[in-house]
Amino acid sequence: MSKIKEAEQRASFPKMEEKISEFWKKNDLFKKSIEQRPEDERFSFVDGPPFVSGMPHPAHLFVSIAKDVIPRYWTMKGKRVRRVFGWDCHGLPIEAKVNMKYKLKGRKQIEEEFGVDRYVKECRKYVEEFSENWRWYIEKIGRWADMDNAYYTMYPEFNESVIWAFKQAWEKGLIYKGKRVSLYSTDTATPVSNFEVAMDPDNYQDTEDLAIFLKFKLKEHPWKDIVADNPVHMLAWTTTPWTIPSNFALAVNEAFDYVLVEFNGEYFILSEVRLEYAFDTSEQEIGEDAGKTVQILKRLTGSELEGLEYYPAYDHFVDRTTKNDFKVYLLDDVTNDEGTGVLHIAPAFGDVDFQFGLKMNLSFHSDIDEEGNMVVEPWKGVYLRDASPLMAEDMSEKGLLLRTEPYVHRLPFYRGDNPLIYMAQDAYFLDVQKLKDRMLELNQNVNWYPEHYKNGRFAETVGTSPDWTISRSRYWATVMPLWVNEKGEEIVVGSIEEMREMTDQIDKKEVDGKTKYFVDGEPFSFHRDICDKIVLTKDGVEYHRVPEVLDCWMDSGSVPFAEYHYPFENEETFNNAFPADFIVEYSGQVRAWFNVLFRMSTFLFDKEPFKNVVCHGVLSGNDGRKMSKTYGNYTDPEDVLKNLGGEAMRLYGMGSPLMAGGDMNWSDEELNERVKTILIPYWNTYRYLTMYANLHDWTPTDDHFPIENILDRWLASMVKKAVKEYSEAIEGYDIPSSVKVLQPTIDAVSTWWIRRSRDRFANGDTDALQALYATLVLMSKAFAPQMPFLMEEFYQNLVVNVGLDGAKESVHLEDYPSDLDHDEKLLEDMSWVQTLCSLGLNIRDENRLKLRQPLLKAVAPIEDPDLRSILKAELNVREVDYSKTQPKDKDHLTVVESNGLYLGLDLNLTEDLLSEGLMNELARQIQVQRKEKGLQVGEIVSLHYVTQSKALADVVQKWTDELKGRLSVDKILLASSSDDSMTELKVNDELIWVKLEAA
Repeated sequence: MSKIKEAEQRASFPKMEEKISEFWKKNDLFKKSIEQRPEDERFSFVDGPPFVSGMPHPAHLFVSIAKDVIPRYWTMKGKRVRRVFGWDCHGLPIEAKVNMKYKLKGRKQIEEEFGVDRYVKECRKYVEEFSENWRWYIEKIGRWADMDNAYYTMYPEFNESVIWAFKQAWEKGLIYKGKRVSLYSTDTATPVSNFEVAMDPDNYQDTEDLAIFLKFKLKEHPWKDIVADNPVHMLAWTTTPWTIPSNFALAVNEAFDYVLVEFNGEYFILSEVRLEYAFDTSEQEIGEDAGKTVQILKRLTGSELEGLEYYPAYDHFVDRTTKNDFKVYLLDDVTNDEGTGVLHIAPAFGDVDFQFGLKMNLSFHSDIDEEGNMVVEPWKGVYLRDASPLMAEDMSEKGLLLRTEPYVHRLPFYRGDNPLIYMAQDAYFLDVQKLKDRMLELNQNVNWYPEHYKNGRFAETVGTSPDWTISRSRYWATVMPLWVNEKGEEIVVGSIEEMREMTDQIDKKEVDGKTKYFVDGEPFSFHRDICDKIVLTKDGVEYHRVPEVLDCWMDSGSVPFAEYHYPFENEETFNNAFPADFIVEYSGQVRAWFNVLFRMSTFLFDKEPFKNVVCHGVLSGNDGRKMSKTYGNYTDPEDVLKNLGGEAMRLYGMGSPLMAGGDMNWSDEELNERVKTILIPYWNTYRYLTMYANLHDWTPTDDHFPIENILDRWLASMVKKAVKEYSEAIEGYDIPSSVKVLQPTIDAVSTWWIRRSRDRFANGDTDALQALYATLVLMSKAFAPQMPFLMEEFYQNLVVNVGLDGAKESVHLEDYPSDLDHDEKLLEDMSWVQTLCSLGLNIRDENRLKLRQPLLKAVAPIEDPDLRSILKAELNVREVDYSKTQPKDKDHLTVVESNGLYLGLDLNLTEDLLSEGLMNELARQIQVQRKEKGLQVGEIVSLHYVTQSKALADVVQKWTDELKGRLSVDKILLASSSDDSMTELKVNDELIWVKLEAA
């Protein structure tokens, strides 16, 4: 057996973590931790991949830590936990990097000047050249993840699984091509899924638009007896003036009351409750009486307006209209919350407009192109938001406007400078409506944490989801595996081999023992630069691929099986890992990743995609805004990891409300608090053991708890109960509750058990040393999932280096502690003792009696003599008497009571008690001198003193042996006089000069 190495007085946690990290890598311990567990005892974890663009911020690191804590725990519980990292490679973020690099703007420049092939290659190149800076962060936070074999959503093996899934959906009749309104980005000229936007509240911004009150002149009307031959206008309101050329109907609500009014010699129809707003009544008078600025001439029902025809504001599309256009219709969706109660219908924009247009067979002409530029004169080529004020000015000149006003509302943004619009577009859709009921049924099998997401936000998301726009008019994504011929006949392929059956353009070769595919000498990939070249032939007819690519969220939804290249290989491995036992991402993924995982798992496997899911909240900057380097509202995680270490990040993130689904702001104070209240106390307790083990030349022979001393039995029970609570919290996926166990546990060890055991340590009591040793070894195993670095440090020094029987190479190769039986009654009894101690200390405080001043007696309802001895030492009394009933005043005791517990203290001080109190105070101050001189614990010195105080002189004489033992002094010598080498001490207003010298 080897000695325990004494720990440094002050730990540099980052340095210690770096040493441990190198130890892990050198000995390949991550791999060993997985491979030592049996193949048939699997716990599966699916990693939601981060984008390769950009560096991780604290929220990335927090979720990454959660992805480490749970797998580490289940590994120690005997499970084989595969932990493969992943990279999300496709989509607009990568395209944005290429656009920025080459200053590309717009589809025309990309396709006609730069070229699609070159563009796709540049996107691929960016991903391949992306630095491995993430690896540094992952290692620093202590996460074990296989980054060397990470899956990439752009690799052909992954993409082949994705197109297989697409074909499954196609063959099940879930995919259709049609026109439907969805969110659309004019910045990127592509549809955007509603869940992409909804997943992040910051995607919505307050935006000012120009609102217009527009006059639509009726062709005929029945009120000539009221207005004579004057024209009557339907008064509509919109915040999108640019859509007016695409207006093909007006709508009113049958349930509303409308009015015909006169204003400035003109006649208008609008909802009565919107009069004040429409005519800005701060300056207008409204009424039925003549002479009013706004005079109500007639009240009308919505039904009376149905069927009226009007003249369009612009005639750009009048030669392409139907007989149903430019009429007033009834529509329940018209509201009185804003506007005029008359709805302008542009079927090409907005879901209500679109659906109504379909129902009434209205025209669907759009006045903008795919990049949001106007296609009608005189604004052709002007971006829609820039066109709105120009069009308003034109309408004003034509007498078509009542007035305009600025209007602020919240609009969705997504990876662009301009707000998204709702636009009808031709696209391919996945029919989510056919999946909803089954998704909700399967969801009942899932354990959600927090639980309210299960039948709350997730169920609501599923229930209100529109069909999924699965196609994108972009470039860097998995291709849509759909080929068509001149007649519009379609072929959908689900594998490379299916494609090879219909083309000779794909070469198959064996490279380094693996099957590889090539096109014109280039490695095959499911991207446009390769697949757009491939022509399929069936029955002598050529088929060419459609230009669309798949929504990259289909990649994300395919991760559970595509990372295995299922169903083309690893079929058994996938089946054993699906559904996943655990996944974790932030709450925005309830609408996004968790949602698409469910969609695809439902139609592919008729199973829920995961069994347990943790949804963490949103982490904002210290000012409540989104984290941004521009705002400077959070500490750079690189600085945190270098200065405080990964353990601090782990404790801060996992112990926060964030991991319980709550949102929070970054706080340096909270982060530092974890170091002060958890890491440092754990380190100091560990150091305390190593210091006394070396002082007394003690080496452990096993890690069992001693049972002779009641304090040691209590310590064993307290720690085992804490470990059980930690384990239960982890298995319930309540990570914050598991972290909450850590601080009270170490506080109980250090501020209660060690304080009550100090004399035992000073005297070399082997039971005390063994009890603390067993505690720290148990902690090292139990809390290793949360504090992998520090617990490894404990384990290496206390177990491995000592040569303890059964020691593993690393604590992370250990089995999780299972012997957690504990004495609940003893814990309860000790809790009573601690309460009584608090009552006694309160009495002392109220009577200004320091704890170093001994008292004669206490009386308490504690029958066990061992427990009374603890109370005696903690309260510094000569005796503790047991009394079943509360003492009376005649017993000359000061008595306090709390929750049925009582304590009596005799506060009368004898000369003997005062002498002992003075000795205690003197010993304390000399101990301070030992520390200031840098003397080690147990280092023997001689004490020289001089005093004019008879009281202090008597104390030194009376308590010589006690002082020698406490102060590690071999001789106490009275000096003839004080000199500069002596230190003056003031002890209870008495002076003494002392000097400590090496023996």
